[in-house]
Amino acid sequence: MCKFLTVFFILVIASAQMFSQQDSTSVDSLLLKQLEQQLHPIPQTPEQSAVSRTAPSLNPDISAIGDIRLLYRSIGRRKIHAYLNEVELQVASVVDPYARAEFLFSFGKDLGTGELSPELEVGTLTSTFLPCNLQLTLGKFKPRVGKVNILHPHYFSFIEFPKVINNFFESEGMFMEGASLSWLIPNPYDFYQELVLEVGRAGSEPNASIVPGDDDQLLYVGHLKNFFDLSENATLEFGLTGLVGPNRYGFSTAIGGIDVTYKWKPLQYNTYKSFTWQTELLLSRARQSENEILRTYGGYSYIEHQFEKLWFAGIRYDYSGFPDISGQRDQAGTLLLRFQPTEYQIIALQYQFTERNYDSNDSQLALRFIYGIGKHGAHSY
Repeated sequence: MCKFLTVFFILVIASAQMFSQQDSTSVDSLLLKQLEQQLHPIPQTPEQSAVSRTAPSLNPDISAIGDIRLLYRSIGRRKIHAYLNEVELQVASVVDPYARAEFLFSFGKDLGTGELSPELEVGTLTSTFLPCNLQLTLGKFKPRVGKVNILHPHYFSFIEFPKVINNFFESEGMFMEGASLSWLIPNPYDFYQELVLEVGRAGSEPNASIVPGDDDQLLYVGHLKNFFDLSENATLEFGLTGLVGPNRYGFSTAIGGIDVTYKWKPLQYNTYKSFTWQTELLLSRARQSENEILRTYGGYSYIEHQFEKLWFAGIRYDYSGFPDISGQRDQAGTLLLRFQPTEYQIIALQYQFTERNYDSNDSQLALRFIYGIGKHGAHSY
C-alpha cells in the first residue's frame, strides 16, 4: 500500500511538470529515476543488512552525575552544611558482539578532609553471548545483596541508604571484586526467576561485616529473584539473599536476607500515578572467637507514592543493630518529598529523626539536587 501511494504521488508530480511553462527536462529525468528506484529497488545481501543493523558505534557512552546537598543536623558544633557530596563519571560501551564494558569513577566527599576523593567503584566486563540463559560479569561491582545494595545513591528514592546498609556495610553499601554468574531459570510457570552466584573478595575498604581477608577465604554471595505480574498494573518481586565471608576477627560472618517489592503503575495514567512498597530484612551471624557468636538483624520498610506527574512523597522506617558491636541499635523515621521534572534532574527534601541507644538522638533536614548529563544506562527494575 505504501509503495502504491509513493508511486501515485510521483506520477502526479510528473504530470504537473509536463504542463509547466518552464523547461522540465532535468526535472522529468530526476522523477523518472526516482520512480524506477521505487519500482526496482536494489536488493541488499544478508551481510550488508547485518552490518547496517548491528555495527556498534566506536564512541563509548559517557555520562556525569552530580549530587549537591544542603544539610541541617541537630547535633555537633557545626549544624549547617552545604557541599558537593559526590560526582560520578560513567563510561560504558559494547566491546564487540560478545561483551560490553563499564567503568564508574566516583569523586566522593571525604568527611575528614572535606575534599573529593577519587575511586573506581565499578569496572566490569560482561558477556552477552553465553548459552543456556547465562551471563558472566568479571571485575569490581556491587554484589546482589537485596534490593538497595546494588543501587548507586543517586538512584535510590531517599537521600540516604537505610541504616541496615550503613551499619552492616558502608554508607553506599558493599563492593566486591571477582565474578558474578547469573542464570535466567527456565520456568514453566508464568513468572520470572533469576539466580545469581558471586565469588571474590570484598572491596579494598573493610566494612563492619566483611573484610577482604589475608588468606584464601573468599566472599560468596547468592541471590534468587522471583518476579510476578499480578495484573497489567501491578508487579510483585520476592528475593532471597545469602552471603558468607571473612570478618575482622579472623573468622567468618554469614548473612541471610529477604526482600519484597510491590509496584503499582496504571497503564492509563503511568506518567501521573505510581505506588511502591519495599521491605528488606538482613540477619547476621558473626563469629568473633572460638566460643562467641554475635547475632544481629536490621531492616527497613518504605512506601512511595507518585501523586502528580512530577511529584513523589515517601515515608520510611529503619531498625538496625551492628554486626560487630553487641547491644547497639539505631531506629529512624524518614519523610520525603521529591520533585523530578526529568530523568536528568531531581530535587528532594527529606526529614529524618534517628533514635540511638548508645549516643544522642539526631534530627536531620536535607535538600538534595541531582543532575546528570550524557547518556546514562537504565537501572535494573
